Amino acid sequence: MNFGLPTIKRDARRWTACWRAVALAVSVACGAAAVHAQDALLDQASSLLARRDAASAYALLSPAEATRAGDPRFDYLLGIAALDAGHVTRAIFALERVVEARPDDRLARAELGRAYLAAGETDRAREQLAIARGGDAPPEAVAAIDRVLGIMEQVVPRRAARFSGYLELGAGYDSNVNSATNQGEFAIPAFGGIFFQTTPESRRQHAWVGSAAAGAIAELPLSAEWRLIGAANLRRAVNRDVHEMDTVLVDATAGLRHTAGAHSQTLALQTGTAWVGSRRYREASGVTAQWQTQFSEQLMASAFGQWSRQDFPSEVGRDNDRSVGGVGLARQFGAATLVYGSAYVARERTTADFASFGHRGRGIRVGVERSLSGGLVLLGEAQLEDRRYGGEEPFFDTVRRDRQKDASVGLRRRLDDRWELTGQLRYTRAASNVVLYDYVRNTLQVTLHRNFP
Repeated sequence: MNFGLPTIKRDARRWTACWRAVALAVSVACGAAAVHAQDALLDQASSLLARRDAASAYALLSPAEATRAGDPRFDYLLGIAALDAGHVTRAIFALERVVEARPDDRLARAELGRAYLAAGETDRAREQLAIARGGDAPPEAVAAIDRVLGIMEQVVPRRAARFSGYLELGAGYDSNVNSATNQGEFAIPAFGGIFFQTTPESRRQHAWVGSAAAGAIAELPLSAEWRLIGAANLRRAVNRDVHEMDTVLVDATAGLRHTAGAHSQTLALQTGTAWVGSRRYREASGVTAQWQTQFSEQLMASAFGQWSRQDFPSEVGRDNDRSVGGVGLARQFGAATLVYGSAYVARERTTADFASFGHRGRGIRVGVERSLSGGLVLLGEAQLEDRRYGGEEPFFDTVRRDRQKDASVGLRRRLDDRWELTGQLRYTRAASNVVLYDYVRNTLQVTLHRNFP
């Protein structure tokens, strides 16, 4: 999370002049002219940067990164060009290579501090600036850096415990609140194919739905790289005339997050309880882990895993150990379009006596967010999951297999810095060779979301 970044951008004018003083003073002290080697590519890039044409300098240097990365002179110019052209992550990578190769290069450290600041990593920015002002740095360089640090302290105070939350209200329509078949009668092979009638309450039921949700997130920095994290959520849905399917969901998370450059890892404990109607339906507790890296400003990848114990107090035999693992990828196209996707495998392991409740599954999910005019964002998502169950389904003399397809489309409108309004339509088709689990569901929901603070 890049806490403070919007504030930095809003107050950039307050420290830009001081930052230029830092660059000038440190460059004079450290002999920055040394980067101007007799190299046509670097000379041309230096000339473009001197004319403040960072975009052209970046376009010139970027194609050569694959072959010249690791050369401090090249990486330094690439880092400045990338930073001034708005490619912050690429700049950080290049400047980190410079300070790794030349730890005493205070000018490179000062520029790396500027890059961290642009990325919202204020603790890292302070660290690099403190190193840049040390040693035998001349008084004018020390004074300039101190001015920047002072302004940073006013604009973005040192991180302390941070708390945020949200409140959400929604209303909509659900064509199948109980995820049930609409089949009026079906044959049961175990009874010689005799047809059985389903009761009205066992068939698909539709309802208007109202919902409310609230949550809180806490983050406590332990160091520049380590943080304690915690979150809790409460969600309630009430169905008009079908109150036996009203739901309450409560969950909580607590764990650690480690961030180093473009990489972050999270390990957390999770617990949650779900109620359906007036009865406790499911309890789940376990551990989740995630690794995430930013290859560039436009490309991010992740890998994730989760294990949990699920208990169903009112359904004997459904208790299971659930595990999920997968990978994800997100790609930004320009400033308006984000495309993301993930692939995963899952398993729910039950006891041998109730193998038909357990399953192995695999799935893929893809989505897109596209900014439109007028502050609107178009949302689209699709998911496919295939599940094969572990034992013969009682009464049906077959091993159950499900294939579920989900698709949704919606619009989100940011009303101001705190309020969002979202409308979304979702379609679900669960195809199963066991009629009891074969159904179609459509939902339409409008949600008003408020962030705190």
